[in-house]
Amino acid sequence: MHEAGDDCYCLELFRRSLQEHNERAWAYIYTTYSTEEFLGEHYVLKWVRSWLHGRHGAAIRSAFTEEEIVHEVWLRFAQSDAARAFSFESMSQLMGYLRRLTNNFIMDVARRRAPQIIESSTEQEATNLEQKLRTIPDRSNGVDNLVSESEAMEEMLRQISDHLITNEREGLVFRGYFLERLPPRKLYALHPDLFTPGEVEIIRTRLVRRLRKSPFILNRYIQLVVLADDERLGLVFQHAILDNWTDERLVQRYPSCFPTIADLLAAKVEIVELLHDNPTLLQLLNIQTAAR
Repeated sequence: MHEAGDDCYCLELFRRSLQEHNERAWAYIYTTYSTEEFLGEHYVLKWVRSWLHGRHGAAIRSAFTEEEIVHEVWLRFAQSDAARAFSFESMSQLMGYLRRLTNNFIMDVARRRAPQIIESSTEQEATNLEQKLRTIPDRSNGVDNLVSESEAMEEMLRQISDHLITNEREGLVFRGYFLERLPPRKLYALHPDLFTPGEVEIIRTRLVRRLRKSPFILNRYIQLVVLADDERLGLVFQHAILDNWTDERLVQRYPSCFPTIADLLAAKVEIVELLHDNPTLLQLLNIQTAAR
């Protein structure tokens, strides 16, 4: 559905609903992007059902119905800094953000809910429930991948919190700039009570400097956030950009990912486009690769 010609129209509907609080636009996008009748694979309810049918399903269903989860995701989206700033450049970028919101919310529910259920049961009931949580079969091939991606993201965020961020304002800048890709001026406009003029840029520069000194965290950030945990792009980034492998070596080592040189070159083009859209990352990579 999201062809290039449709992007401007769809983005404008989202902008009107989120920034101008246009009720007709909101009703349209809520219905269209929530139910399978309209978008096939790309709708919020499908993402939610993937979780409810997976190994965390029992814990999630004990807290919310699928309709309640869909409503909560849209509510969080409407209240997010990204929605207020609305700097999305494509529907692909917007839907990717909406999916991350869905995954993060449901993972939080599952993590909070499972211990509560177990603690409120008898010892035997807790044992039985724990077994069920571990053995519920997945009905979607992508559920385990979604879980592992979300867990990897949360582990990365924990490392960032432990090693890079020292206060609430730095955390807000990292999330807004590095995760939601909001320019410093928009972050300041959204939180003028928290920052003095120019302070967001100072904090951003400070975080960039810390990232340069933490190559493992930087690499995880690039893999999970910039490359969206795409295995092909991750291999190209690691081996072609950082390790200076030749194209022939990459194709020979990973034939399932790159059956031909043309497939490898296509992945390289994708990375170049991603770097072009992220000048701060390009700066980090230039410094990092120079150090090698």
